[in-house]
Amino acid sequence: MKESRTLRQSLIGLAVVFLVVPLMLLSALTQVRIWKLLYQNMENDMREELVSTNQLFDMVMDKYGTVLYDFCTDDDMIDLVELINEKEDVLEVNSNRLRRELSHICNRNEGIEGITLVTREGKIFFYDRNAASFVITTWADSVSVPKVKQGVVYQDGSAVNSGDDRMHLIQIARRFVDYQNIRKEIGTVIISINKKTLWNVIQTKADSVFYLCDGDVIVAAKDDSVIGKHISEMDARGRKTLALQNVMTGWTLYNYYSMREYNQAMTSRMTLELFSTVGSLLFVIVLLIMVTGPSLRQVNQLVGAMEQVQRGDFSVKVDYMPYLPREIVQIVDGFNTMVQKIGLLMDQLRQSLVEQKNAELSAMEAQIDPHFLYNTLDTINWKAIEQEEYEISGMVGALADILRYSIRNPGETVSVGQELYWLSQYVMLQKEKLEQPLEMLTDVPEEIKKYRLHKLLLQPFIENAIKHAFYRKTEACRLEIGMRLIEKQIHIIIRDNGKGIPEDVLRQLNDSKREMKGHVGLANVRKRLKLYYGDEAAVYYESRVGAGTTVHLFVKAICGEDEKDENRNS
Repeated sequence: MKESRTLRQSLIGLAVVFLVVPLMLLSALTQVRIWKLLYQNMENDMREELVSTNQLFDMVMDKYGTVLYDFCTDDDMIDLVELINEKEDVLEVNSNRLRRELSHICNRNEGIEGITLVTREGKIFFYDRNAASFVITTWADSVSVPKVKQGVVYQDGSAVNSGDDRMHLIQIARRFVDYQNIRKEIGTVIISINKKTLWNVIQTKADSVFYLCDGDVIVAAKDDSVIGKHISEMDARGRKTLALQNVMTGWTLYNYYSMREYNQAMTSRMTLELFSTVGSLLFVIVLLIMVTGPSLRQVNQLVGAMEQVQRGDFSVKVDYMPYLPREIVQIVDGFNTMVQKIGLLMDQLRQSLVEQKNAELSAMEAQIDPHFLYNTLDTINWKAIEQEEYEISGMVGALADILRYSIRNPGETVSVGQELYWLSQYVMLQKEKLEQPLEMLTDVPEEIKKYRLHKLLLQPFIENAIKHAFYRKTEACRLEIGMRLIEKQIHIIIRDNGKGIPEDVLRQLNDSKREMKGHVGLANVRKRLKLYYGDEAAVYYESRVGAGTTVHLFVKAICGEDEKDENRNS
């Protein structure tokens, strides 16, 4: 026969099926969603950077195009070139004037390395900026003259040597226009622009690499060594690529964006999510063990007791464990009652001693439960009233309220009003032990009294003040309790006029990571705050020796309907 699983094994299996698996699936779906969002954001950044770079390129080329346009549409220059075309005898004087104009254009505009003018008659005039010469050049007199029908023509000027420098050029060509006869050929002007000028103006991110291509051939890039290569030869591993055609030149601008930052972000995010998921699972498992542990231990005790009963031992009794669910308590109580009754029945069947049976029955009848204790206190209360001992009557009533309040449903939340009422009863009993008067003052708005606190949360602070702060104090003792709403928290202030706390002890109390030795009640409060509210609660102490102590307690404001005091209706 297959061995059945234990209750703990079943709970672990259910936790895996209904908690771990859904949490892992949710984490995976979240990662996929985040991956898509980050990828989309990266593409948007690339596209924006590509558009911005394209606009900057247009601005640069438009600036040079404007310079060229102004020169080619200048009436004096048109007349001068036309005169050179038609009259050989004026060539020397006019050519010098023309060369001066060419040199002015180069020297006034950064980035223009040379300018070449080819007349209708084939005469070539140039200025080489690097050589600072109209007659000596290694390239300016041999530039390729494109066919210009209208507007401007952009062309790749390739690489040229000028002195000790090697330059990569982009050239813009425009023809002279005679406004009286626009079909009449006068000449063509070509300005040569250093490609480095583009990258001095265009600022790109460190993770981006831009290429400017004429078709598939790279005509401009930050790295001169790749100019002239095909874009398909560029290493695209680990990079995302986007392209945009420049309308002005007809060339294509490519953005090769490194995926390193994106991959690092995804790796960090996945690592964080993994640790968060594992941490959450461990927390849930620990919490599950903490919650179910006492119940499982109680069940194991019941199983062990049943085995003893099977062996004939009817004297076994399972002790209650604190803070158990009501159903477990009922099972334990029912088991104990059943075993006791079976034992009695076995004694009767075996004709056991009547005295032993009566003693067991008497012990059961004399067993004190809370209701018996409440009824007994009520009887004492009425006796005190009959003897006109009203102070004793009040103390007995307060003690009954305290017992009822503390025993019923420990750990539940109650209204602030209920907690304050119970504290007043507690203080009334405690002040009888002091040798001087004790006064408790409260400053709590009515609206706050409807909010809820965990039961017995404030009692350890009051007990600590009475036990330590007022010890051997000769003056009148005073406790003040105030509450204020601060956003979504309740700020609770508990102040006494006691002896105060020494500075070393105060540091220990305010250090949340330090174990509180000798302060069991306050240490338990700190643990309960962490359990009930997590990071939404805080406590710290202010004190001065001889001047009293102030406790500041911050807890989450839990809304709740105003309830009648359980102590008065039980």
